[in-house]
Amino acid sequence: MARTPQNLEEAKQIFREEKAKVTSSIAAIAGSRWLMAILATFVIAFGTHLAFAPTRLPPVSISGVGALGLPPIDFGVVGEQAAQAWDSFQQSEGANQMGARFSDEASANQDFVPTLNAIGFGAALLLLIINMWIMTTRRRFSRG
Repeated sequence: MARTPQNLEEAKQIFREEKAKVTSSIAAIAGSRWLMAILATFVIAFGTHLAFAPTRLPPVSISGVGALGLPPIDFGVVGEQAAQAWDSFQQSEGANQMGARFSDEASANQDFVPTLNAIGFGAALLLLIINMWIMTTRRRFSRG
């Protein structure tokens, strides 16, 4: 629940606290082993479909951060607002229409599906490399 500031100093303090929550949460996710495993799964899914079934997209869907197995992270007010927006999107007809429309477009444009597989593979691979770079700069020595 968001606090309402009474003066400018209190508003600045609340802003600093919320900014610290968001940056510490992003720092906890970036370079984590969980994110590396998730990104490696995406690289494998898109890469194998690109190599062996280029006319199909991998069946990938994310229903929420909890479904990915990430630990609970506090994003503060920003996280609360994002969770509310995600819930309202899932309850609306937009989520179902978006998935159906994407499937219809993919089936209508079969020649573009290998390009989507390549884009998904490249994006996941790039994010995986960045995540591994963050991991190696944080942990210079192995911890066993």
